[in-house]
Amino acid sequence: MTSPSRGLLIVVLGFAASGCIAPMSAREARDIAHTRLDKYCQGRCGSLAWSNTQKINKRWLVDFEGRRQKFTVTVEDDGNSSVTVWDKSVAAP
Repeated sequence: MTSPSRGLLIVVLGFAASGCIAPMSAREARDIAHTRLDKYCQGRCGSLAWSNTQKINKRWLVDFEGRRQKFTVTVEDDGNSSVTVWDKSVAAP
């Protein structure tokens, strides 16, 4: 392999690898959160609407609103996620 083609190969592989390790975008976090919430609810949560997405440190917090509950899905940069549920009928202290 000649030097120019080796350099081109390194550049192409560099761009390909950077796409795999790039920081997660808000859109990717919402997609992961939506999938996770579908698995969590299994059709029992009723209709849900996305309300907010924010990044705190290395985590995305994605909020969804339902009739009786609010759901927050925490999405880590590595793709792991967890769901937290709040009942809207409970008054804040």
